[in-house]
Amino acid sequence: MNELKKKTTRMKELMNLVEQCIKNLTTENFSNNFRLSLDNMAEIQGIKKDLAKKYGIINIAKYDPEMLIKGKLIEESYDNIIEKFRRELKKTENQLFNINKQKKITNYIR
Repeated sequence: MNELKKKTTRMKELMNLVEQCIKNLTTENFSNNFRLSLDNMAEIQGIKKDLAKKYGIINIAKYDPEMLIKGKLIEESYDNIIEKFRRELKKTENQLFNINKQKKITNYIR
């Protein structure tokens, strides 16, 4: 049981780190923060698989239901970040399209 406590504590620490990486994610630090969050998520998955093998997922969920909630919140945060970057990309595409359109009009007028 001591191992379960240590590993769930480690998972919570990693989840908090992932949450911070997601909150602080910008276009400037995307590579570093996203890589760090993926590495932490991989470690979380490893711990989760190990605990699931030893104790079963249902017992882990009963032991600490807060982790499941936090996991869902992190998943939603990832989805929100992806959507945010998708909107920014679309905005940039539209700006480039308008610039090219203006360039063609300017060339046509000459």
